[in-house]
Amino acid sequence: MQEQLLLQLVNLVQNLSEDMQWMKQEIQTMKQEIGELKEIVHRHDEDIRWLKEQMKENTAMIKAIRDNQLEQRSIQDAMRHEIAHIRGEMATKQDIAYIHERLDYQLGRIARTEEELHMLKKAN
Repeated sequence: MQEQLLLQLVNLVQNLSEDMQWMKQEIQTMKQEIGELKEIVHRHDEDIRWLKEQMKENTAMIKAIRDNQLEQRSIQDAMRHEIAHIRGEMATKQDIAYIHERLDYQLGRIARTEEELHMLKKAN
């Protein structure tokens, strides 16, 4: 009976030793996996830093584009106002017709005056 107990104890110790060996291997594997995870996390950190820099650059470019668009809109608005002002100062068809009428009248007066001068020169 003691031998049996001793054998059982030896078996238990051997099993315990095997379990301990297995646990050591598992812990070693876990350490390797943790090391790999640390490397992956480090790479992700670098990628995140790069993405943040890209986002900052993109944000700056977007702000520059927005500012440029605002400036272009201001220029366009100023041009529209100038065009409206020029159109306001331009002669209308009625103004042109009136000017032509006045020119015709003045040309008629000039022609009559020249004719009278010509007749006076002939008479003298």
